[in-house]
Amino acid sequence: MNEHESEHRTVRLDLSYRGTGFRGFAANEGVRTVAGDLNAALERVLGEAPPVTAAGRTDAGVHATGQVVSFKIGNEGLRRIGDSQPGDRLDRLAASLNRLLNPDIAVTGAALATDSFDARHSAIARAYEYRIRNEAHLDPRSADLEWHVHQRLDVDRMNAAARHLVGEHDFTSFCRRPKDRPDASLVRTVMQAHWSAEGAQLLFEIEANAFCHQMVRAIVGQCVAVGRGDRSADDVPAVLAARRRDTAAPIAPPHGLTLVAVRYRDEEF
Repeated sequence: MNEHESEHRTVRLDLSYRGTGFRGFAANEGVRTVAGDLNAALERVLGEAPPVTAAGRTDAGVHATGQVVSFKIGNEGLRRIGDSQPGDRLDRLAASLNRLLNPDIAVTGAALATDSFDARHSAIARAYEYRIRNEAHLDPRSADLEWHVHQRLDVDRMNAAARHLVGEHDFTSFCRRPKDRPDASLVRTVMQAHWSAEGAQLLFEIEANAFCHQMVRAIVGQCVAVGRGDRSADDVPAVLAARRRDTAAPIAPPHGLTLVAVRYRDEEF
């Protein structure tokens, strides 16, 4: 490292994890979380546990293939992972973390970002997938990765419901309001929301500028109620307009949900 390098650099890590054994992403004393395991690994590798920011704090049981986190690393931490070029040092950091975190968490990428980059606040969009197995029996090999729904679901009706959610809306009816910010806006812009089917496997893909707490699971629950025939797709605009959580269908369980991508502007890197 030369004298012209900044005292602190911003590091971006891309993560995948199987959420089954975790009580969510955010650190929570007394229970196992993704952030808790990551912080412990960073401390062992860097000699410090820098505050980590995540693009989204996934709930207990929710998975990720495209989670992004960022943190500041000091000169001493950089020295601990070697004196080679920044790219090589970051590759070494990822490899060291994976030795400690695998098999439940994988660091799939590590890079230096601009000083202003923040994994959460710099994000311009996020994408999730939700998987359903729609047949009489579940598959034990993937039971913690998909929601088993044995009643027949009509995917066309589910897509008709999902289309009502595209665009800018107040999603109060589909969100759990944050206790620490009761007046926070729950207006979000959904760019795409679509169901597809391949045999017994149903896949829901949704992308938005941001999501509020439990929003995707609430939307999936509404679409499944429509697919079962318990509700009509034409009910969705009225549910949105009501801005009351009790007007929507029950939420889907967490284990079918995966955070698959976070979008940023190119100039962040």
